[in-house]
Amino acid sequence: MLRAMLRDLRAHKGRVAMTLVAITLGVAFVVATWVVSDSAAETIRGQDVRGDVSVSVQIAEKAPELTAADKDRLAGIPGVASASGVTFGYAGLIRSDGKLVSARPDMAGTGWDSSDRFSLTAGQAPGPGEVALGEPQAKEAGRVVGDTARILLSDGRSLDATVSGLYTYRPLGEPVPSVAFGDPAVLGNGFARVELAAKPGANTDAIAAAARDFLDPDLRTVATGAELTEQAQARADDSAQSQRESLLGFAAVSLLAGMFVIANTFSMLVTQRSRQLALLRAIGATRRQVRNAVLVEAGVLGWIGSTLGVALGIGMGLLGLVANGGEGITLSVSPTSILVGYGTGVLVTMVAAYTSARRAAGVAPVAALRTDGSFGARSLVLRTVVGLVAVASGFIAIGLTLRNDLSTTERIVAMGGGIAVWLGVLFLAPVLATAVLRPVGRLLSRHGGPATRLGVRNSVRDSRRTAATTSALMVGLALVCAFATLGSSITSMLSSSIQATVPAAASIVHSPVDRVALGTDVLEKVRSVPGVTKASADRYTFIKVTHNGSTSPTTMSAIEPDGLVQPEIVAGTGDVRAGAIVGENEAAMIGARLGDQVTLVLDPVTSITTTIVGLHKGMEGRPLFYVDLATVPAKFRDSTVTSVYATGPDPAAVRAGIEQAFRDRPDVVVTDRDGVIKEATESFELLLSLMYALFGAAIVIAAFGVVNTLALSVMERTREIGVLRAVGASQPLVRRAIRMESVVICAYGGLLGILVGVGFGAVMQHAMMGQSLWEFSVPYEIIGVALVGMIIVGVLAALWPARRASRTDVLAAIATT
Repeated sequence: MLRAMLRDLRAHKGRVAMTLVAITLGVAFVVATWVVSDSAAETIRGQDVRGDVSVSVQIAEKAPELTAADKDRLAGIPGVASASGVTFGYAGLIRSDGKLVSARPDMAGTGWDSSDRFSLTAGQAPGPGEVALGEPQAKEAGRVVGDTARILLSDGRSLDATVSGLYTYRPLGEPVPSVAFGDPAVLGNGFARVELAAKPGANTDAIAAAARDFLDPDLRTVATGAELTEQAQARADDSAQSQRESLLGFAAVSLLAGMFVIANTFSMLVTQRSRQLALLRAIGATRRQVRNAVLVEAGVLGWIGSTLGVALGIGMGLLGLVANGGEGITLSVSPTSILVGYGTGVLVTMVAAYTSARRAAGVAPVAALRTDGSFGARSLVLRTVVGLVAVASGFIAIGLTLRNDLSTTERIVAMGGGIAVWLGVLFLAPVLATAVLRPVGRLLSRHGGPATRLGVRNSVRDSRRTAATTSALMVGLALVCAFATLGSSITSMLSSSIQATVPAAASIVHSPVDRVALGTDVLEKVRSVPGVTKASADRYTFIKVTHNGSTSPTTMSAIEPDGLVQPEIVAGTGDVRAGAIVGENEAAMIGARLGDQVTLVLDPVTSITTTIVGLHKGMEGRPLFYVDLATVPAKFRDSTVTSVYATGPDPAAVRAGIEQAFRDRPDVVVTDRDGVIKEATESFELLLSLMYALFGAAIVIAAFGVVNTLALSVMERTREIGVLRAVGASQPLVRRAIRMESVVICAYGGLLGILVGVGFGAVMQHAMMGQSLWEFSVPYEIIGVALVGMIIVGVLAALWPARRASRTDVLAAIATT
């Protein structure tokens, strides 16, 4: 029996071709994700491990630097042979076109030393007045050994230094610096890290313990060389895992779309073979044997599709690495990635086919006497009840969380409600198909031609099949529209936030690198520009907030009380002299109210305790806490300036004067409010475009599912099509009818996906951003493109099935029983 069914599967390759495509693409995404993440981790693990560091003493984040006295004390620990101080600081390397290289300048500079962290690849070590450059940055800047490089420092000064050599760098967890100064004092006299080398035979654990004894553990971290190696490997694994988890979400969507295609295909295949299955039952096959035979078919298809998917996934992973600058990347194809690919493909296929296998097992032997080769209609009552319950539960959950100031739990409840509604619509898809398409069919029957009437009626004939076919389209398109709605809403909110906070006439100065502080000279230099009557700064920085014994990360800006930056107040006062102003959503997240005291931890040794006096309509990406500049220690006032705003009687003259003052400073960008809004939204829109492309894979799989459904449906209706041809239907009429059926199916799936997607996007922006549920922005452009795209998909998906249907042999079709 099993051999007979497998032979039947092999004899009808066209029936399973599109199913294989769905499995292959889904598995390929999974394997490609694993290959890319494993390769990145393997590259990091494969880097040379430094053997010259026995113990490392490093400052904690934002902690004061180590001093020369600290270095001397560490050098005096018994067993220490030498102590080397490592300095990091601001160094903006200027390219030949006058712009900064792409590396972040705030940690791009270091002092040259003889440690193993540098490996010269050209030239020689730098001396006073000289620098060595990292190979990639030197190539980007267009500099070679012997050239003069211009480098900007944190206080606005620049220096011209001779490039004495090029190097590659072996880090101990820090970003790879671009510039190594022959004179480390250029970056200051403090150290970010002190590296200790042990004497032969010395106990490194004892040295580390001694270092911990006289250093504040809240300000310094101490690790041995072995611990540093383990930490580097752990960071590589964590990075790979994080990358894998983010990309596997897209692969899961593709697999979900593939499941709908596979389930629909097997449902139709089982229906078409109902007489064959009944004959097997009549000659003695048990229900279990029939069910297992169908599952074995699914397993074989899953294995074949997985084999193709694994090969394609490895290729996609390699292309992805090359496209992202794969030079020096170690390609890693682990056995795990291959096993996950096979396991996923086979499991997804068998799960998708299980319901059809149960239906096949339920075929009665007497069905062999039937001539129509079909199953009786299945009840939709249970499915409809489950769908209605899910939708009702989702709406209740959303209704209970309509406030803007949601806690973390309430945000999760709101998101869960949106997901419940989405799942409910999937369950209700057959009922909705009947409810929507039948009135459309009646309308078109009065105003459309015969091809239109046939196409619409065929799409409504089996609402369960239509729902299964459109569900894959709906999932892919709903995700695109959901994130488009979220993106459009965030863009709109970000624009509104900037417009409400910054005067329209202000000229704005900021760094070309996002969230990098400006030079300490910028604010005063702006104030000295002729025509500037008022200038103030925004000091965006990451801090921690403590309230009621709980500490969480947040963001803060120290502003002038009468400055140009004025947050949009929704409750309380906007006078920062009276206390802190916090975003209303942030306040809800930490459980704080007006009048509550909070402690803002700026660094391990500096904190501010203040009272919340106002709530503002803030959002992620903008400061959540605003405090009076006077309450912030002096060391933070100039070193954390991220933006400067300036106005005067003649805004155009102010803008021109500032541009002239900074004409030779590539570390400074001069723009206006509209320019800031454009910069803020462009990077976000680029991320959304990438997500659309990845979710588009699900839509491609769904399109193959439409082709598969139509092709199998044509085979199922061979006799019907033959009768139509016999009574006078022309080949063009049959082709138009199949095309119309395809367009109706795709349009229905597209409309359902758009409605669900926009609704879920509104819930996402409400839950994630804390904005009103009704303040979402509709992405009309994406919706228009989606509708046109669905019609195009419908037409293209019908080309092969329509051609096949129109060429049906009339006499052979009528003779089919």
